[in-house]
Amino acid sequence: MTRLALLSLALALAACRTSPAPVPVVVDPGTPDPPPDPLLNPLNRATGELLDATIPLVDGDGLPLGDLRGRVVVLELTTTEEKRWPETFPFYARLLQQHGPDRLAVVVVALDHERAALSPEPGVRGRGFDLGWDPQGALAARLQVATLPTVVVLDRRGRVAFVQGGAPPGSTSAIEDGIKRALTSGP
Repeated sequence: MTRLALLSLALALAACRTSPAPVPVVVDPGTPDPPPDPLLNPLNRATGELLDATIPLVDGDGLPLGDLRGRVVVLELTTTEEKRWPETFPFYARLLQQHGPDRLAVVVVALDHERAALSPEPGVRGRGFDLGWDPQGALAARLQVATLPTVVVLDRRGRVAFVQGGAPPGSTSAIEDGIKRALTSGP
């Protein structure tokens, strides 16, 4: 039996030596695909797509986005290191006051590793304004967020109505326009 195994092995090795060398395949690289633009495509959800997730809140609870259906939702993923962080809370508080917490909900999710970076928490957060904390970046990874801040406006059905990556000039006006469009769209 050992002689038979050795003979089989020798034949297999001989067959390997006599097979022709593989022909190299040359692929013309042409123009490579451009890398994705984090400002134009800041997350992996398209307009009209349902966004169903549970937001990790700073107090340790989770907030299912489904609980906010019936209201337009502004979800911002950011960090306290963003230069517009100090303006975030007054901006969203003003929008909540303007539209009312029964029509609009705001959830700002900070991706900072240290809880202390979020303190002191501004006293302007009222009903309809939640602060999320995602130190491991699990939510950002699930949404494949490409840039910070990323703002997502969901319509009353929980579908993506507006997405903005980064904080370009005029970004607050664009966010306000996205909210107004979502508030005036169908049920």
